Order: sequence, then C-alpha cells, then structure tokens
Amino acid sequence: MNDNPIPLVVQYLYVHGNDEGFYYPTARAASSAAAVAARYLECALVQSASLRYREVDCELILATNISDRSALGRAGEKLLERIESLGVNVLLCEYRHRPGDDSKIYLSSRYVLDAILTAVEGQPPERRVWFTDLDCVWPDAERVFAATPPEGEVGCVYIPYPPDWDVVDFSEVGRTRRTIGELAAEMGRPGDLPPWVGGELLSGTPDALRGLVAVCEELDGQLAAAGRVLPTEEQILSLAGALGRVQFCDLSHVAWRILTGPRHGAPKPEDPLAFGLWHLPSEKGLSMRRTAREIRVGRTARLRRDLAQPTRMARRFNVTGNGLGRRVRDDGWIAVQRLRRTFRTTLGRG
Repeated sequence: MNDNPIPLVVQYLYVHGNDEGFYYPTARAASSAAAVAARYLECALVQSASLRYREVDCELILATNISDRSALGRAGEKLLERIESLGVNVLLCEYRHRPGDDSKIYLSSRYVLDAILTAVEGQPPERRVWFTDLDCVWPDAERVFAATPPEGEVGCVYIPYPPDWDVVDFSEVGRTRRTIGELAAEMGRPGDLPPWVGGELLSGTPDALRGLVAVCEELDGQLAAAGRVLPTEEQILSLAGALGRVQFCDLSHVAWRILTGPRHGAPKPEDPLAFGLWHLPSEKGLSMRRTAREIRVGRTARLRRDLAQPTRMARRFNVTGNGLGRRVRDDGWIAVQRLRRTFRTTLGRG
C-alpha cells in the first residue's frame, strides 16, 4: 500500500487594488483590476477542470489575497464560486515578496513566493507540491507527477532562450541569460551560460520549497545592498540556479511553455502530446476564455470528451490544428467579444 500523500496542486492569483499600476501583455483584458482578475480566474477554472473532469487524484488549492469577494465584481465572484464547486480550496495569502522597484509589468510575478510559504504550512514533509501559473492545462497529470524531483531539489522548466534574448524589459539588470551569468560571476560563481528558469511550474517537498524562498530572500538582500533589483520571479530563480544555491531539476520533458497563434517567433514543440502540462500564455483571452464560458453555463459534455483525448484537447487549446481556417474563426470570435464589451459599456454609460 502506498501511504504517500496525494499530490497538491497550487494555483495562485494576486488581485490588484484599483489604485495599483500593473501591466500583463497577454491578459487581453480591460485595465481594471476586476477585469484582469476575472480573466485569470477563467484560467484557474479551466485548469481545475482539466484535472477534476478527468478525476485526477490530487488536492487543489487557489491561493489569493482576496478576503472581500465583492472586489472581484459580479463576474469574478461567480467564477470563484464555480472554481470552489470543483473541489478547489481557496487559501488566503498576502503579498509580501513584492518587486523592489517600481516595475508595473508582471507586478504579481513574485507572488508565487508567498503562495509557497502559505500553501506548504502544515503539509507532511514527504508531500509533493506543484505550483503552476493559472494559464496552464494538464493533458496528462500522471506523467507530470511521475517526474517528481528528487528529495531536496526543486522541479522547474528550463526555457532555452538565446544567450542575449531580452525576454522583457524587466530592468537594467538580469534581462538575459548572459547578464544573469555575468551577475552570478560578480557574486563569486563564474561558470557556463546559466539556464533560464521559467516560473510556470515549481515543484518539490515543503522543505525544498521553503529553502527556495529563503535563498530568494537572501539574494534580494544582497542585491539591494548593491543598489540592484531583479523584479520578477524568473530572474531571481535563474540567478539562484546560476549561483548553485538552489538545486533545480529540469522538468521540460513533461511540461512546456507553448506559444500559440501565428504572431510569435518561438519554436513549436515537435510533439506537444509528449507533455503532461501545457503552459498557454497566448490562450488566456481565447480558448481558455471560451472553455471557461462553457463550464459556467454547464455545457461540459464536449469539454469532457476533449479532455479525455489528448489530440482533441490539443485542438481545443490551439496547441495543434491552428491553421488559417481556425485563425479566422478565432479572430472573429475575439472581435465579437470586443463588440459585446463595447456595447455593454455603452449601455452602462447611458
């Protein structure tokens, strides 16, 4: 008999205040905090369904800072209720590990550090905990769980960016793999070009994950003393790995960041069905939004069939089969949603 606790999957959502500046390039949402929160709650609902509708044996948590649900607006409140109906436990979590500068882009990226400390509190030491970005779906959770990192290591996805690829204009420091390596060399650990640690998946035991947060806190203190800051979780995680202060385990053979659609230059994976977890940042305002709407209104029969067959699931989420005809349909759907939003806004003003 296997007495190990079932895996714990933790999603996390920081909801901004109305007076807080922020920018999320792939959200495809209006600028209000409630609208952005609703977009990400749609993703959380879809990710939860990709596990629950396939009866994956795991526990689900959504860590969030929201104590007053009315701040989410009516749409956000209904989405959160629907998420809970799938057996997801909502866990209150404050945002303490904010960026040390005035960055607005991906302002909440470091919220994962607080989600880690909150979610692992009181967990059995041998339990495997999986922290995922909201815009992920699980075509084969068992494959991912089977790749759990060894004791003391933290699972992640290495992103093979070119050495000088400026991922986003995060800051003057640590914008590329090369500059992360240079920073590590200045801090006493020269070596080969370091890997870029993606933030969409982090996994390990409670002790390993707490250790990861402690290292990030130590590095933030060292950088601040030198007048430097790394605003995002990917930057600080990549530096921690480059310095050898965290032992990362690359899970890119079971999980991958897949950019969909025709308007990006990222290479497509040869066999997306080989992965058990898809991170789909380009699908927040498209297939994930459509799927969330189906769940909300109770039209789930087709969704359940798609989730049961990876090839159908890949087509649903534009991982495969996104030719010209599909793109025309998708662009038309987006245009209709924009018209509806404009119409509702106009009525509200009238």
